[in-house]
Amino acid sequence: MKETGKVVEIKGDTAYLLFNRTSMCAKCGACGMVAGQNEITVPTENTLHAKLGDRVELEFTSKNALTSSMIAYLFPLAMLILGVWIGYSVPQTVFEVQDVLAAILGIVFAAVSFVVLRLLNPVFKKKFSNVYTMVRVQEEQEELEQK
Repeated sequence: MKETGKVVEIKGDTAYLLFNRTSMCAKCGACGMVAGQNEITVPTENTLHAKLGDRVELEFTSKNALTSSMIAYLFPLAMLILGVWIGYSVPQTVFEVQDVLAAILGIVFAAVSFVVLRLLNPVFKKKFSNVYTMVRVQEEQEELEQK
């Protein structure tokens, strides 16, 4: 999917582009824009050497966004289920009330998964950083035509 945004800030090799909500945003939401939000600023590598105020066409790679979302949501859920399953697998001779043990282990495993995700955050940021790719900088004439 391609969208056009305006460069509002440049820090080193990173350009920050401001996007306004389009009709496609209501269907997708992978960029992180929530209902009621009309604009979002996203960072991208400034491969085209865009300047402040330039309008840039960006290509959005949904595969990386969906993969990172899947990791963020499914890993804690899987750990919760694993903790509950282990809690129910412990014989009653070891722990009398299996429901309580299953609930405690489920919560503990889910909490541990959030700690693991937090520790691995730098790795995930590096691996999934190429969600947005600059395609081209729009000419002034094109900007006037869009308005």
